[in-house]
Amino acid sequence: MVRGRVACPPVADSLRLIPLGAGAAYGRPDEAQSGYLVVAGERALCLDMGAGVFNRLLGRWPPGRLEAVIVSHMHPDHCADLISLRVYMHWGSGSPGSVRVMGPTGLVRRLTALGGEGGWGDAVRFEALPTRGDLDFGGGLVVRPAEVPHTKPTYALRVEWRGSSLCYSADCAPNDVLPELARGCDVLLAECSYGAGAIPAGVPHLDAAAAGAIARRAGVGRLLLTHCYPEYDRDAALAAAAAAFGGPVAWAREGEEVEVGVSPTR
Repeated sequence: MVRGRVACPPVADSLRLIPLGAGAAYGRPDEAQSGYLVVAGERALCLDMGAGVFNRLLGRWPPGRLEAVIVSHMHPDHCADLISLRVYMHWGSGSPGSVRVMGPTGLVRRLTALGGEGGWGDAVRFEALPTRGDLDFGGGLVVRPAEVPHTKPTYALRVEWRGSSLCYSADCAPNDVLPELARGCDVLLAECSYGAGAIPAGVPHLDAAAAGAIARRAGVGRLLLTHCYPEYDRDAALAAAAAAFGGPVAWAREGEEVEVGVSPTR
């Protein structure tokens, strides 16, 4: 196993979002699945870790220095690379080390079945994600989960630090919980699996217009779209989201840093 160090990026006194993967359950050839690095000064969280995300994390932040990986739900496109994280921390360059992983009850069983072995031990410290209340990581870094309608359970996540705030929708159907969780956030990062197309009956996902409507209801500063299947026209999705929201809308682009709390130039 090759060992080496992963350098931390320069420290900035701001809350930053770095999409590591913005694809859906399958994506474009250059897309990883869901995974978002949230940096608060010298500290960082990773929201979800789908396929391809761990490799990209290695280029941005030392995995052993994460405050936590927080998993929104147990679909593989949101958690499959936790197996790579485990190998890195147990046998690879992260050893001896340990990472806190918080997610839905049953996540360990799901990953053990997928990985074909148990014995995760101390390299990955699993905790059940609380169903209510805030997660206080100290120094003003707070995460608030809220259950949203998708595969049960699925949690949208609000991150706050020093007056800046970001809300991540996870995957979900249109609902009343997400607008309340995202109320007044600087940035709403929202899935739009079906772009400008119609959501198939009974499928618990958003399209771009639904994401825009939620952003409007929540009164957020900016809307970033993510998790769109490759068949759908991205420009049409932007237009549909903008029409429903009435504010600034952009795509979450992998590797492109977003400073949360700073308004984009219109």
